[in-house]
Amino acid sequence: MGEIAKERKLILRDEKTLSGRPHVGSLRSFTMHAVLSDVLTSRGVDHEYFYEINDTDALEKIPAYVPEEWKEHLGKPLRNVPAPDGKSENYAMQFADEYTNILKDAKYPVTFYVSSEKYLAGDYDKYIRLALDHKDDIRAIYKDVSGGEKPESWYPCQVICDECGKIASTSILSWDGEEVEYACDVQKDWRKGCGHKGKKSPFGGEATLPWKVEWAAKFCILEVDLEGAGKDHYAAGGSRHIANRICEEIFDRKHPFDVRHEFILVEGGKMSSSTGLGLSAMDLYELLPRDIFRFMMVQKDVMRTINFSPDGDTIPVLFDQYDGVCKNYFAEEKEGVKEHKNRFFELTHFYEGKDLSHLDRFLPRFSQIAFYAQMPHVDLYEKMTELKGSALTEADKKEIDTRVKYAKHWLETCGPEKYIFKIQDEVPDVDLDAGQREFLGSLAKFLGENSEANGEAIQGFIHEKKNEMGLEPKKIFQAIYMAILAKDSGPKAGWLLEALDNKFLLERFNAIANG
Repeated sequence: MGEIAKERKLILRDEKTLSGRPHVGSLRSFTMHAVLSDVLTSRGVDHEYFYEINDTDALEKIPAYVPEEWKEHLGKPLRNVPAPDGKSENYAMQFADEYTNILKDAKYPVTFYVSSEKYLAGDYDKYIRLALDHKDDIRAIYKDVSGGEKPESWYPCQVICDECGKIASTSILSWDGEEVEYACDVQKDWRKGCGHKGKKSPFGGEATLPWKVEWAAKFCILEVDLEGAGKDHYAAGGSRHIANRICEEIFDRKHPFDVRHEFILVEGGKMSSSTGLGLSAMDLYELLPRDIFRFMMVQKDVMRTINFSPDGDTIPVLFDQYDGVCKNYFAEEKEGVKEHKNRFFELTHFYEGKDLSHLDRFLPRFSQIAFYAQMPHVDLYEKMTELKGSALTEADKKEIDTRVKYAKHWLETCGPEKYIFKIQDEVPDVDLDAGQREFLGSLAKFLGENSEANGEAIQGFIHEKKNEMGLEPKKIFQAIYMAILAKDSGPKAGWLLEALDNKFLLERFNAIANG
């Protein structure tokens, strides 16, 4: 790789087929290549990262969010399927626009291109000819690598039917060196041919190569030096091994350097953009600020799975991890020490340049922000000033505003029940025993005598009284949460009470204690 870099610009490449809303998993591959691009840039290596929007594959499934009538387009190239929104250029570009807007906003260095442009421009013609001329050699590679045997009649190419416009239902019957004879005769699963037979040139965008052969052609067309993929492609007999062999033995070019990666899983399950299952890339990006999104993508080794549970503790923990790395980074900067782990912080903010001093700001815990954001009477700046212990800077306020925005969105869309609460305006009808009511009376007395008590002091009293009265912790906290929130769980009790009006608490606890 180093020798190539000395001779010419290095080329990195990746792609996504837009068969529906792109799922979270597709972001792992994109960002792996983008981070590699950042690293090459930091080392002064001339290169370019190309990302393909694949719009030439056939439409195979209709996602739940696409009207049923789009089934009539099954089997057609995505570029020839109308956009469900009635606005975009075609089906693929409707979803491509959403996806590329995310990636551009994330400030990753990338050049986007559309696969059909390469086909229509004739860039694939040479490789289509080679594939048709060497169909038996390609069959032999498939068998040798994967054990799968293609029939002698198989051709590594499909053409668009001139009658119905489908590509998935056609099969080539013969090849004379310039034209193919074909039949639109496949009647399997969703691939319903119209029965038409014809003869045509496979060049200039009238045909596509099957995935593994096409992948090898893509390596050659862009002269790719580095292209990775998910670990499933590298399994024994997998698609990458076949593509590499075809690239070298049929197309006469050394295959790109391999980099494999693990996946992003939502609650432990892989996602599919064609079925509409799982969290979409847009959904994820709306849950995380750009810097936290980028941090999530670089903090783990590429061969470790990223498990993302939006309705669990994943997001608060992710913010905490970022905050820790940020604080360590600036502490070590001041001490003149650099640790390898802080490279994560630099790669997270690579787009901002080398001077990151403006990021040395107060970082309130996301869970605290989510807590206080649900209390309209609380002055967030005032509360955060108390927590910081000094006046807020403009950078501090900007960070607080950002976290409030994302905390509110998270709570409204998928925040777990334990983080969500609503202060009850009226005394709720609660079923508490005598011990719980006595405890609330004692708590009211403590708050009346210690109106300035902070969360830590209140929490200390709660635990002390719990032990003194011999009550189970669960019953103690249930009494507090039921009295204020009308639910048996909630945020950390001491800090909840600290944030509320003292007079309100005295009236509420005494009313229930004496009720």
